[in-house]
Amino acid sequence: MNRKAESSSRKAKLPPAYRNSPTRTEAWSGPIERLAWGGMGVGRSEDGRLLLLEAPLALFPGEVVEAKVLWKARHGEGRVTRWLTRDPRRAAAACPVAEACGGCELWEAGSHGSELKRQMVADLLRRQLGEGVPWTWHPAPASARRHRIQLHWDGAALGYFQRHSHALVPVRACPAAADPLSEAIPRLQEALAGRALPARASRWELSTGTPAQTVWATDERGRTWQLEPDGWHRSTEPIPHQLGRTPLLHEPGAFFQVSPPWAAEAFGGLLSSWNLKGGTVYDLYGGVGLFSLLLDDRFQHRVLVESGEAAVAWARRNLEAAGLPSECLVADVAAWVPEGLGAAGDLILLDPPRAGLEPALCDRLGTAGARTLVLVGCDGAAFCRDLKRLGAAWDLDQLAVVDLFPLTSHVECVALMTRRP
Repeated sequence: MNRKAESSSRKAKLPPAYRNSPTRTEAWSGPIERLAWGGMGVGRSEDGRLLLLEAPLALFPGEVVEAKVLWKARHGEGRVTRWLTRDPRRAAAACPVAEACGGCELWEAGSHGSELKRQMVADLLRRQLGEGVPWTWHPAPASARRHRIQLHWDGAALGYFQRHSHALVPVRACPAAADPLSEAIPRLQEALAGRALPARASRWELSTGTPAQTVWATDERGRTWQLEPDGWHRSTEPIPHQLGRTPLLHEPGAFFQVSPPWAAEAFGGLLSSWNLKGGTVYDLYGGVGLFSLLLDDRFQHRVLVESGEAAVAWARRNLEAAGLPSECLVADVAAWVPEGLGAAGDLILLDPPRAGLEPALCDRLGTAGARTLVLVGCDGAAFCRDLKRLGAAWDLDQLAVVDLFPLTSHVECVALMTRRP
């Protein structure tokens, strides 16, 4: 191996935060000053440099920890390896693999998890949008559980990946998941081990409807089995959700809300409190039609645009079943949105992928004829960036942050904006 190839091989083995760095990791110990976006704990070096620390469990401000740190020119990044002092508010984790599993990072926060997440969000919004921007925090109810989980089968064991690794953490239950999903994990493992299901190493998704009852298992190739008392049976049935008065169907394995009952309650409450109604709602990145359904008959017509053909087919079925006049289109949203979209009484609602909006789309939205816009985002940093881009033509009226992902540092942000004359 030549020197260049050897160097590339060595860098490929390093975690992303440590690649291309001229310095080595060092041990550090000290207090956590505050919490930053993404669940990071903020510390300081002796010379005053900022230090961002991630941890396998929740961090409380004031705790003293040890960490492995990579110091860069102006700041450091590291991982907590040990707690020297622990906050008395800590509670024992209900998950036996909490420290190893990569699925959740806020175990041991106990009843204070919501407050810790609110602090993370406050830090992000203060730095990105400024001190004077008002916003509301919507904590998750204790009943919120995951209706979709992704497990990995290595040919012998079933579980989640370790944090920062593809090493498997075997599990027989998941306390973050709805009970039917958690109880189905050993049934799935037995079927894989006994070759009643395809046994090659792969990723599996377990999903359930609303209310959580029947369980579906979907493999990487999109093949689906339904769990019945005598075992798993091939299925082509959609997953049904009854979200308040709103029925909705989608195919197993497709993207949908992680906790549908809580998502529908939270989004529905916000849209209702903002008194949104009018002519046409442009439901962009509309998926299978959740937001159009939650708005119900408050708009005379809806235009849903989504790039996935299967999702649009289900959106069309869902909206027709609800008796809501609509036009459902398969298209790339950024390419589809024209100059001057909509009229004064219309609403533009965008729920883009995690990466957020393309700059050119933000510019085009600045020419819209519609006077009201709702932006939804699951990545806080991308969401704030898009708010600032849209701010050239739109005023921010309301900002809400919803904890749709309990036990993790992730949240959903929702903004109501009004077109500036």
